[in-house]
Amino acid sequence: MNILSLKRIHTTLLVFLVFILFSGCDKIQIGEPFTCKIGTKYLLENSIVFTIDSISDYRCPKDVICIWGGDVDLYFNIDINLVQIDTLVRLFRNNPINIGNYDWEVLEVNPRLNSGQIIDQKDYRINLLIQKD
Repeated sequence: MNILSLKRIHTTLLVFLVFILFSGCDKIQIGEPFTCKIGTKYLLENSIVFTIDSISDYRCPKDVICIWGGDVDLYFNIDINLVQIDTLVRLFRNNPINIGNYDWEVLEVNPRLNSGQIIDQKDYRINLLIQKD
């Protein structure tokens, strides 16, 4: 095999890998708030793919009066140029965060719990805003 053939094979494999990586992703617009859900892949500017892997909701139930309002932990998996970053974003603390020259801000997490209620991970909706620095 000559060098030209190896370069063609390498290029073909790279294109195939990128296609596989980004297929099935929902594309989002920078600077526009959007609603996302747990476990769905989202594509941001062809070089960043992210998912929210899970959520821990320990906010005060909406039908209870609490001294402390609680918070929501969102566990993100972010791939920037094929480098994987796992991070935690909270609704009320360390929000927004800056990763990969983007500000990631959680605007809202729904639904709110009632006392004694359990919400399945798939039923959460997260309003998110991503803006370029």
